[in-house]
Amino acid sequence: MKKLILILVLLSGTVLADITTCTGEYALCAASTCKATGKTITANSGISYPEVVCKCPILDGKSIADTTMGNMQGSCAATDSNHVWSLFAPKEYYPQESSNWSKLPRNMRVTAQKCDASLNQGARASNCFSWNCKIGLNGIADCKCPMGQQPPATTFLTEAGQGNPEACYQHPVSLPVASELMELKE
Repeated sequence: MKKLILILVLLSGTVLADITTCTGEYALCAASTCKATGKTITANSGISYPEVVCKCPILDGKSIADTTMGNMQGSCAATDSNHVWSLFAPKEYYPQESSNWSKLPRNMRVTAQKCDASLNQGARASNCFSWNCKIGLNGIADCKCPMGQQPPATTFLTEAGQGNPEACYQHPVSLPVASELMELKE
């Protein structure tokens, strides 16, 4: 797990302040695309961003959170029985929106893709890490999250779309990539 956190920190160029391992139900939004609501959402930092709503599968097990980010309240405990936190866990297979939440293994395989800065979509990318989500029907959560935390010309990685490049234009949940690291890898 420490290796994963280090990779996330290196890729994003961000220092995560309070990484915690959580156990129990959580929403995994890494492969979700989102829809703008026209409203704003305010992070614990006090900064407001354009709001999106994302549909994310609810999983059960170990995950990681930063209890100081998003709108978390300092612990992994859900705010009530109708909510879960959107957290992260490395998974190779899980139900994804692009395959209509199918539970067939061939439809659940994770495919990460890079959305290049030249697409100018960085400001449309979403971040659901450590945000509160309402439990919906059939094991799917509705997560209200921010978009626009990055400049438009930002390269980001997403699992949304199972490799379909159109997902880069659909407010995907994503992880910004430090440009210096991308140049080293290419």
